[in-house]
Amino acid sequence: MSLRTTRTRILDAAAAVLREKGMTGTKLSEIGQRAGMLAPSLYYHFASKEQLVEEVMLEGIYRNTRHIVTHVEILGATASSLVRLETAITAHINFLLTGDDYSSAVARVFAELPEDLRRRVLSAYSSFDNYWRDLIVAMQKSGDAQASIDPTVARKFLIAMLNSSPEWFRPGKLGVQQIARQACDIFLRGFGRAEK
Repeated sequence: MSLRTTRTRILDAAAAVLREKGMTGTKLSEIGQRAGMLAPSLYYHFASKEQLVEEVMLEGIYRNTRHIVTHVEILGATASSLVRLETAITAHINFLLTGDDYSSAVARVFAELPEDLRRRVLSAYSSFDNYWRDLIVAMQKSGDAQASIDPTVARKFLIAMLNSSPEWFRPGKLGVQQIARQACDIFLRGFGRAEK
């Protein structure tokens, strides 16, 4: 088995355990067991648990960003800003809730990261963040969103709302598509009725 294949197997195992248990609850022995190897063997491929977690985080960000951008950009330049943002929300929810361990690990673990690791991950996160910012600003420029709402605040609330879904979602009454639709409705159309 090649080194690349072994590293991928370890990263896959780490993403699955991090998704289930978070960073503080994850032990190298569990990752090793899931990867079919002893925990000390992991150090041949990764210098530390932190390095392993960082690679899972970076891969999750990359996969999720690529997934969202692909779904939105295939719509073409003529798609309205509203349709583009709805598509991004739906793609993000689908990606988080349909089994991608890497993206779910990012959502689950981010708040637990040590400060130095969080800074490194945030710098990689910038393309993901910027893409959402551009979608939100485009809605404001088109008149489809309130110009009085700061786009940074809107983006942070939206991403936090979407990223929390793997923590509470359980298959049952509502399916993934229904959750995505409701996320779009809450964010884009509002929950409360404005006073008339």
